[in-house]
Amino acid sequence: MNKEDWHMLLFLLLSHHRPEKLHRTIHLNLRGKNVYLCARCIGIYSGILSLFIAWFLGFEIPAWLYLPLILILPLPSAVDWITQSCKLRESKNPIRIFTGFFFGITQGLFLLMLVKGLFYLFLYALVIVGFYFLSVCIIAWKTKFLDTYFD
Repeated sequence: MNKEDWHMLLFLLLSHHRPEKLHRTIHLNLRGKNVYLCARCIGIYSGILSLFIAWFLGFEIPAWLYLPLILILPLPSAVDWITQSCKLRESKNPIRIFTGFFFGITQGLFLLMLVKGLFYLFLYALVIVGFYFLSVCIIAWKTKFLDTYFD
């Protein structure tokens, strides 16, 4: 792989947006190089990191609260993504970061369930994720989103 291919791979991994959608990223200039980071992913990684920092500092979430949080916290991100993808509105980066943060906490809860050995909760949480995935697929299919997105 040559240097240009590595740069393109790094660009796709960090931003994963087409050049015309770079307004959905956070632009940094590091040592004269343009770096684009996905705004929603910044929120997601911040949420995961925040949850684990809180856990390492002794903050405990009761086991009964995991499933309600996993049900509720991804909702703002899902609504933001769907309404933006269906061209009902254009989301802004602060909203992407904010909703991504809550989605990141959800992902952190999944990891925390595995770390703490809460496998029975993990299985129920997978059902919730399946519901979200199925809902997004149905909405995308009904609105013909996939047809217009991949044109």
